Amino acid sequence: MIDEKPTEGPVCYISRQIKPTEARYGASQVECLCLVWALEKLHYYLDGSNFEVITDCNSVKSLLNMKTPNRHMLRWQMAIQEYGGNMTIVHKAGKIHKNSNG
Repeated sequence: MIDEKPTEGPVCYISRQIKPTEARYGASQVECLCLVWALEKLHYYLDGSNFEVITDCNSVKSLLNMKTPNRHMLRWQMAIQEYGGNMTIVHKAGKIHKNSNG
């Protein structure tokens, strides 16, 4: 008998250290930077697929709607828009999102 209840779990693990210049970014900027880095790193897996990004940071979701982003955010905004309709960004509070941040 197959258990048809969907479960949430990691597909793979990736990580890197924050560079010295990135260490000066605010928490929201670091979260957005991490999303863009992960999208670039996993491009071959994600390109052409529908996928969901679950985050406990509201800034990641609002990045796409910023009217006057700074130069970093503008570059990240363009990188994220490359995935257009294939990616859905969902905010899930850290208390609910048990497997966030490691």
